[in-house]
Amino acid sequence: MAKDIGGLPLCEIRFDDDGDVDQDGERALNAELDAFEPTDLLVFSHGWNNTPSVASRLYEAFYGQVPSLLAAHGVPGRKVLLLGVFWPSSRWSDEPIPDFAPAGVVDLGEGAGGAAGFGPRPEFEPPAPPDAGMRTLIRAAFPTDQHAAVDELLDLLVKRPDDLDALRRARELVRAIAAATGSDSDGEQADAGPFMAQPDPEAELFASFATQLEELDVITGGAGGAAGFGDAIKRLWHGAQEAARQLTYWQMKHRAGTVGERGLGPLLDRLLARRPALGIDLIGHSFGARVVSYALAGLPGNHQVRSVTLLQGAFSHFAFASSLPFDAGRHGALDGQAAKVSGPVTACYSSHDSAVGTMYPLASMASREDAAGFDEATYRWGGIGHDGHQAGVTELALRDVGTRYEFGSGLVNIDAARVVKNGSPPSGAHSDIIHPELAWVVLSAGGLVG
Repeated sequence: MAKDIGGLPLCEIRFDDDGDVDQDGERALNAELDAFEPTDLLVFSHGWNNTPSVASRLYEAFYGQVPSLLAAHGVPGRKVLLLGVFWPSSRWSDEPIPDFAPAGVVDLGEGAGGAAGFGPRPEFEPPAPPDAGMRTLIRAAFPTDQHAAVDELLDLLVKRPDDLDALRRARELVRAIAAATGSDSDGEQADAGPFMAQPDPEAELFASFATQLEELDVITGGAGGAAGFGDAIKRLWHGAQEAARQLTYWQMKHRAGTVGERGLGPLLDRLLARRPALGIDLIGHSFGARVVSYALAGLPGNHQVRSVTLLQGAFSHFAFASSLPFDAGRHGALDGQAAKVSGPVTACYSSHDSAVGTMYPLASMASREDAAGFDEATYRWGGIGHDGHQAGVTELALRDVGTRYEFGSGLVNIDAARVVKNGSPPSGAHSDIIHPELAWVVLSAGGLVG
């Protein structure tokens, strides 16, 4: 039975990791559509979460803003049904989720030392080693044939011996898991394996991640002239844990594309075949942005959705590009798919999102040569949630609720850093998406408010 969100029904639809839809859920959705007879359907896909209840809280929080906005500004005669997409997305679980502010979350928009730039820079404690519950969730994110290597790596991350040989073993495990996982390109790379699968001397990869943690003001215990051997090892273990966290990146990135292309896209096709006049607006957060984007690839060309809004998308900012600036002969994996959207494909992004602005580029680099200059690597391997679609797209300012957007069709960027600014390293403001200004973007893109 649908939940009631301020008078609007909220339905659920579930997919497994192969993109297969829950048949009972699809029948229930069609029954609700027949009974309610909506003119419009909002479809939201979560990113990484650990339980369905967390995703439910996200949908209730974000969609909870919609009824009042429609009541005050809605186009007369519209009937809106809400849909939440559920897919297996367990990832490293020590990160904030979008519907609450845990201890340690700060306003990252204030800058170092406050708005005026005075005072000490804030410092943040590093993520704790995985506990038993987290280890179970992390392990479940990987295929069975990788469980032994994952277990050994997690055991090392908990024990963290003052031993370079243990660090070297951790690096071997990271390399082996990454090589077995492979990479899942959005078009920005050729057939090279992920950076983590490449050999490197000693623990260079772990040092790179530790350095980036320190750049984000995370305490690693390795700074200062008095640092000894133990401090240096401790610093590298923090980098090792951040590298291990990113191993789940490929698992969830691949799964998000599979669920979108093989599951959500065909479902939308079936819904539109029965209800050609239904206006469908897609919303995705983090890897959920990849789900709804790849749903376009699974949608036949005879059908269109009305809009796509990507909130802090965790996939390549070149995914929709018609050509790549570093290789004009190649294009993004979703080049041309925006034609299946009658309105805008809007990327809401924030410079305060260090998950997709800092850590994912490190995880996504295809070869050690790409790691030579971090600024260049950030551009090539950057996430859409950090700086939006790349290469000559429409840029719009984030508007206040009640202020009209002039949306057309095609790719659009909106810098949302004014509101997407609360969080803490290493993810930054990646999950800070419950804002009426962002709900207003979604409703404006779909033409539901005037």
